[in-house]
Amino acid sequence: MCDEHATIAAPTRPRLPRRTLIRGAGALLLTGGAGLAGAGGAFAATSQNGWPAGTSSQLPLASLSVGGATFPAGVRTGDVYTVLSYVARQVNATVEALYSPGCWGHSYREISGSTTLSNHSSGTAIDVNAPDHPLGASGTFTSAQVAAIRTILQRCNGVVRWGGDYSGRKDEMHFEINVGPGDSRLATLAASLGGGGGTPDPEPVHWSTVRSGDSGFRVRTVQYLLRQRGYSLTADGIFGSGTKSAVVSFQSAQGLTADGIVGTNTWTALVVTVRSGSSGDAVRGVQICLTAKGFSTSVDGIFGSGTDSAVRSFQSSRSLVVDGIVGSDTWQALTA
Repeated sequence: MCDEHATIAAPTRPRLPRRTLIRGAGALLLTGGAGLAGAGGAFAATSQNGWPAGTSSQLPLASLSVGGATFPAGVRTGDVYTVLSYVARQVNATVEALYSPGCWGHSYREISGSTTLSNHSSGTAIDVNAPDHPLGASGTFTSAQVAAIRTILQRCNGVVRWGGDYSGRKDEMHFEINVGPGDSRLATLAASLGGGGGTPDPEPVHWSTVRSGDSGFRVRTVQYLLRQRGYSLTADGIFGSGTKSAVVSFQSAQGLTADGIVGTNTWTALVVTVRSGSSGDAVRGVQICLTAKGFSTSVDGIFGSGTDSAVRSFQSSRSLVVDGIVGSDTWQALTA
């Protein structure tokens, strides 16, 4: 688990070491932070961003699961939940797939090197794929991934801060609410994201199953995605022996069950995030799906303004985040 950037005095209360927090977050949560403070007035304190802090039994928290990841103890309910769950879903869809263990939500604790309570203590921060983005490391995301993060932050209009933007020690795993309680910007953003007060989104996501003998736009999409991955086959919409062989080869390379059936795990590994400016066979797959769903666009492999408009219209029709980016959530809906 991360430690938000701070440059204040060393703590006078005991603090668990970082290794313990990462490997034993569950145990820490069960203790309710008893090792950090007694039962006195400490729970009346606020976290670094001004939100009331406390143990998991003292705060309004809701469970959060996104893709293959669960965030232990969840995050604060209401508008905070709406915004942080959006961030987590967008990271999973447009930056990298989230996994467990490695993602964290609420934890009652102090920032390393200070007596200030972490924003995790108020349920207003999340960490993503912590082992891949260790505290203090810079450049753990590619330039394309950073660009995707910038898109997420821009959509959040200053309400969310990324630890990769800290002026001192970087914390690239970390995203936090950057406004205090009652700030109208939080409510406005949550409303624009379709906030409903902290009820988790339906999980898990279900994908259509495609197998030998099938035909149609889903098969053609699988074929285009395989071509994008470097497999040589004709995108004719018929799931024959050549397509099955390519699927089996892809599954083996990804460490999946090599049964030739394109189900949830294979779809998740196969899809490629595309957006305005992208080109290639993955874009053709998107365009084939859009056409099949009744959204007119050319099937030319170029993600131009026409495709962007069609994607946004489709996302709106399915109550998805309307950002024009085809990540896992939009792919799932397109292939349903």
